[in-house]
Amino acid sequence: MDVDAINPIEMQYVGEKCDIETAESIVSTVREECEKQVNWRELPSLPLEKIYSFLDRFDRVNMSLVCRKWSEGYSSPSAWKIFRFALMESMISVDSCPGMKFVRKYSSMFRHVDIYYHIILPSQKDLIYIWCRHFIVFLQMLTSNSQLISVKIHNLFWCFVHIDTSTSGDVKRAITSFLGSQRYLKRVEFDYCFHNLEEYMELLKELTKSSRDSITHFGLRGLTICDSKAKEQDSTAADSLLMLIGLPSLTTLAIDYSWIFENLFACQSAVMKTLKNCQTRVKLSKLILDYDSCYDIEHFRGLTSADWQFLKKLYPDLQVELNFTTRLPSRREVEFLIVPDMPIACLNLRDDIYDLNPNDSSLMEIDVLFARLLQCKTSDHLVSLCFKLELPIPDLASTFIPILQACKKLKCLDLSIIYPTSGIDLLFESWLENRPESLKKVFIEISGVEDDHDYRILKKLTTEYVSSLELVGLNVKVVIY
Repeated sequence: MDVDAINPIEMQYVGEKCDIETAESIVSTVREECEKQVNWRELPSLPLEKIYSFLDRFDRVNMSLVCRKWSEGYSSPSAWKIFRFALMESMISVDSCPGMKFVRKYSSMFRHVDIYYHIILPSQKDLIYIWCRHFIVFLQMLTSNSQLISVKIHNLFWCFVHIDTSTSGDVKRAITSFLGSQRYLKRVEFDYCFHNLEEYMELLKELTKSSRDSITHFGLRGLTICDSKAKEQDSTAADSLLMLIGLPSLTTLAIDYSWIFENLFACQSAVMKTLKNCQTRVKLSKLILDYDSCYDIEHFRGLTSADWQFLKKLYPDLQVELNFTTRLPSRREVEFLIVPDMPIACLNLRDDIYDLNPNDSSLMEIDVLFARLLQCKTSDHLVSLCFKLELPIPDLASTFIPILQACKKLKCLDLSIIYPTSGIDLLFESWLENRPESLKKVFIEISGVEDDHDYRILKKLTTEYVSSLELVGLNVKVVIY
């Protein structure tokens, strides 16, 4: 071909064509390289859920179409990260289940799933069985389509006690199959799911096969239900739970105070043997411990100061978040639960009292607790204090000022109390004069203020102090109702 015979337009076309082919070749090469190197699951998720929450109904329909296109185009990136499976009685029907079409379309996007069984009356057994069928289908969809980062399952125990062995077996097999299909789970929680420790252990064994290296947070609550059978099995039960300690990436363990928990951490030689067999040093740094006073402490041995010293040697960075639910003030409970060398960083106390006596107060309970914290030197490493009290504290200042001055590392105070109370002005005044250096955030909620005059006085007083405290760098919020 004579190059000179090609006119300028043809030259331009040939040049553009070459450029396009070159560009396409480059893009194709880059795409191939990206597909080799990039796992879509590792990419940051789009903020589509946040955008969706601000849209009106019409725009939400369009957004749903966008999400579907995104899902079809890229298979796994999470436009819809969080999904909650919580069917109410009114939502259950034989033929269809609300949300299943959505799950079928978008389950590949799910990253966090929260499964909650709303308790159905035993007289409505037909609904319980229908719920189980929907639940099994839901798990099968997740097994086929999803790779989750976290899963939480709540309250299945109250489902299993009302169904036959065959159906419960089908549900448990579906759960096991689902967990076995997950390769990237980081957070797993079971809250009141089974009445037998062996059933928890079967699921844990499945998790150690599929997500052993990725799990950083494991929650196991409702073990007090399993205690009686576990005691019959003696050390076998605790030995089974030792596989938890062997999860190489585990940093947080959430568990309720039970006989099983005591044996797990009291068997020091077994724990040490497990750790020696681990190729990777266990990173456990946070223990979330739930204690409910409805269980008689006579059933427990109690962890000693020596036990906690040993645990701190195993896990030098270990911190404890203690969630303490109490129904009646008890010095014995406080002294049993809080011992020297227990590294409590967060303490959450909640009154759970059904028959309130207006002449009672939380003062005795709080005084006993604070005295114990000082005695055990727990105050030296407390970072957060949270109190949700259903009884009044007559004098906030005399109750809280001494302990707050002793807590040199305290950053957050969260206090919910019942009116009447006094001394809040003196408490605020003490912070203006000598604010604890570490304290950064305070939230105070005062409920039960029925008199309008009392409400106005209290509101005016707290508003003035809050403004002054903000000027000295303390973030304070007060809610009164």
